[in-house]
Amino acid sequence: MTGWGFSQVGNPNAFRALTRHTDRRNYVGATTIGALIGAGIDSLSGDDGNADGAIIGAITANVLKIVVPMAVTYAIGWAVLRGAAELKDQVFGEVKS
Repeated sequence: MTGWGFSQVGNPNAFRALTRHTDRRNYVGATTIGALIGAGIDSLSGDDGNADGAIIGAITANVLKIVVPMAVTYAIGWAVLRGAAELKDQVFGEVKS
Protein backbone atom coordinates (compact mmCIF):
# COMPACT_ATOMS: atom_id res chain seq x y z
CA MET A 1 0.00 0.00 0.00
CA THR A 2 2.96 2.26 -0.21
CA GLY A 3 3.03 4.90 -2.86
CA TRP A 4 -0.67 5.67 -2.65
CA GLY A 5 -0.30 8.48 -0.14
CA PHE A 6 -2.42 6.73 2.49
CA SER A 7 -1.30 6.78 6.08
CA GLN A 8 -1.47 3.46 7.90
CA VAL A 9 -1.47 5.09 11.33
CA GLY A 10 -4.24 3.65 13.48
CA ASN A 11 -6.19 0.46 13.03
CA PRO A 12 -4.72 -1.58 10.15
CA ASN A 13 -7.94 -3.60 9.77
CA ALA A 14 -9.95 -0.42 9.21
CA PHE A 15 -7.36 0.72 6.65
CA ARG A 16 -7.67 -2.59 4.79
CA ALA A 17 -11.47 -2.42 4.86
CA LEU A 18 -11.47 1.09 3.42
CA THR A 19 -9.07 0.23 0.61
CA ARG A 20 -10.38 -3.28 -0.19
CA HIS A 21 -12.35 -2.08 -3.23
CA THR A 22 -9.10 -1.21 -5.01
CA ASP A 23 -7.77 -4.76 -4.75
CA ARG A 24 -8.02 -6.41 -8.20
CA ARG A 25 -8.02 -9.92 -6.70
CA ASN A 26 -11.61 -9.46 -5.49
CA TYR A 27 -12.81 -8.69 -9.01
CA VAL A 28 -11.09 -11.64 -10.63
CA GLY A 29 -12.51 -14.02 -8.01
CA ALA A 30 -16.08 -12.87 -8.50
CA THR A 31 -15.79 -13.16 -12.28
CA THR A 32 -14.32 -16.64 -12.00
CA ILE A 33 -16.97 -17.81 -9.57
CA GLY A 34 -19.68 -16.34 -11.79
CA ALA A 35 -18.27 -18.19 -14.78
CA LEU A 36 -18.12 -21.47 -12.86
CA ILE A 37 -21.69 -21.13 -11.60
CA GLY A 38 -22.92 -20.16 -15.08
CA ALA A 39 -21.16 -23.12 -16.64
CA GLY A 40 -22.60 -25.44 -14.00
CA ILE A 41 -26.14 -24.21 -14.53
CA ASP A 42 -25.79 -24.37 -18.30
CA SER A 43 -24.41 -27.90 -18.18
CA LEU A 44 -27.60 -29.08 -16.44
CA SER A 45 -29.59 -28.57 -19.65
CA GLY A 46 -27.30 -30.94 -21.56
CA ASP A 47 -28.13 -29.55 -24.99
CA ASP A 48 -24.80 -27.91 -25.83
CA GLY A 49 -21.45 -26.96 -24.37
CA ASN A 50 -21.22 -24.93 -21.22
CA ALA A 51 -18.96 -22.15 -22.57
CA ASP A 52 -21.89 -19.84 -23.26
CA GLY A 53 -23.12 -20.35 -19.70
CA ALA A 54 -19.66 -19.45 -18.40
CA ILE A 55 -19.67 -16.24 -20.43
CA ILE A 56 -23.15 -15.29 -19.26
CA GLY A 57 -22.22 -16.09 -15.65
CA ALA A 58 -19.07 -13.95 -15.83
CA ILE A 59 -20.99 -11.02 -17.33
CA THR A 60 -23.73 -11.37 -14.72
CA ALA A 61 -21.17 -11.36 -11.90
CA ASN A 62 -19.59 -8.18 -13.24
CA VAL A 63 -22.96 -6.46 -13.66
CA LEU A 64 -24.01 -7.42 -10.13
CA LYS A 65 -20.78 -5.94 -8.74
CA ILE A 66 -22.00 -2.58 -10.03
CA VAL A 67 -25.78 -2.83 -9.60
CA VAL A 68 -25.95 -4.21 -6.04
CA PRO A 69 -23.84 -1.44 -4.43
CA MET A 70 -25.82 1.18 -6.35
CA ALA A 71 -29.13 -0.29 -5.15
CA VAL A 72 -27.92 -0.46 -1.54
CA THR A 73 -26.67 3.13 -1.70
CA TYR A 74 -29.99 4.29 -3.12
CA ALA A 75 -31.95 2.43 -0.43
CA ILE A 76 -29.83 3.88 2.37
CA GLY A 77 -30.13 7.38 0.92
CA TRP A 78 -33.90 7.03 0.59
CA ALA A 79 -34.19 5.81 4.19
CA VAL A 80 -32.09 8.71 5.47
CA LEU A 81 -34.16 11.27 3.56
CA ARG A 82 -37.39 9.66 4.75
CA GLY A 83 -36.14 9.71 8.34
CA ALA A 84 -35.05 13.34 8.01
CA ALA A 85 -38.51 14.30 6.73
CA GLU A 86 -40.19 12.47 9.63
CA LEU A 87 -37.87 14.15 12.13
CA LYS A 88 -38.59 17.58 10.62
CA ASP A 89 -42.33 16.92 10.88
CA GLN A 90 -41.98 15.90 14.52
CA VAL A 91 -39.90 18.92 15.44
CA PHE A 92 -41.71 21.64 13.48
CA GLY A 93 -45.09 20.05 12.98
CA GLU A 94 -46.56 18.92 9.71
CA VAL A 95 -46.76 21.68 7.08
CA LYS A 96 -49.80 21.43 4.83
CA SER A 97 -49.45 22.84 1.33
